[in-house]
Amino acid sequence: MRRIALVTGGAGLLGSWLIRSLLTRGYQQIYVLARRDSRQSAGARVYAALRSHTNGTIMQQATKSVEVVSGDLSLPGFGLSPRVIAKMLSRTTDIFHAAAVADFRVPLEKIRLSNVKGTQHMLELARQRTQGGNVPLRVHHISTGAVAGTMEGWFDEDQFDCGQHFHNSYEQTKFEAEQLVREYREQNVNVHIYRPGIITGDSRYGMTTNFKMMYQPLHFIALGLFRELPGNAQSLHSLVPVDKVAEAICLLAGASRGVNSTWHIVSSYEVDLGEFIDTASQVFRCLRPKLIPLEHFPRRRLSQLQWSLVEPFVPYLNYRVRFKADRTNDVLRSFGFLWPRMDRAMLTKLFQYCIRCGYIRLRPQ
Repeated sequence: MRRIALVTGGAGLLGSWLIRSLLTRGYQQIYVLARRDSRQSAGARVYAALRSHTNGTIMQQATKSVEVVSGDLSLPGFGLSPRVIAKMLSRTTDIFHAAAVADFRVPLEKIRLSNVKGTQHMLELARQRTQGGNVPLRVHHISTGAVAGTMEGWFDEDQFDCGQHFHNSYEQTKFEAEQLVREYREQNVNVHIYRPGIITGDSRYGMTTNFKMMYQPLHFIALGLFRELPGNAQSLHSLVPVDKVAEAICLLAGASRGVNSTWHIVSSYEVDLGEFIDTASQVFRCLRPKLIPLEHFPRRRLSQLQWSLVEPFVPYLNYRVRFKADRTNDVLRSFGFLWPRMDRAMLTKLFQYCIRCGYIRLRPQ
């Protein structure tokens, strides 16, 4: 069967890697929904994101197979005409919904426009297409492990609403988006959910274009802003390189012949916060902050400015959630997929890229 994909968020880091992976897996046509900004058209943004990590051969294929559509997820029908929507969706076999705002500081109502309303508008188009189309449609919703919120202990692939609360608006809106997915599943929309861990730069070069999430605390450490941090050295995280996340999603999408699967895109090589901080202090040649678990941390030791900088990240410096991925990893292993070891060598590669690209400048000794 001729495979045609629609990718939302194609100008973002994961979205552009998804496009690259789809191009190498036999998709004959890829529609990409993206926004224009004040400086660039939607097409310019998507191709700039692709060129940042893609070689000439794949870029040549992209010029033939990728069609960028300028639209706005926050609007019903993406703000597009019925004619454009019909052209884009009539033969589409897979929608990869990667568009989202990943920022802990964005107010709830503002981030809901992208993360919740945008998901609803995508699902509604998928519902209409499912009811009226001749070609089976599958939706691949890119969620996050952060939907576990304030849970502690193990969170498996079949868990969702465990009465958890949320540390920030990002976690809450991604949870609300998954709620919508479950509602539309009951309307016969075939939606698969993918929950990645913390996405990093790629596994070969450490390259990234998105310096949020783990990269912001790195900057504080490199600048020597903290002698002490409210963090637990034993806190574990699954850091997953963006190229391997995109590859895993594409492999699982090909394997998802059933309906309504949920996959945990997490590595078995977890990183503890102590090793993360040790490696960062060595690479950036900076003072290693002392880690004191939050429950024992004297808040008065930080200035108001220091606390305002670190506060959004404190829950993750004291993280108590781990993710089971037995079903996911069984399927990935059947394809020969292996997660790269997230050891000091890989962390060093990720951190050195921050220096090479100028995100972090080493301080004079």
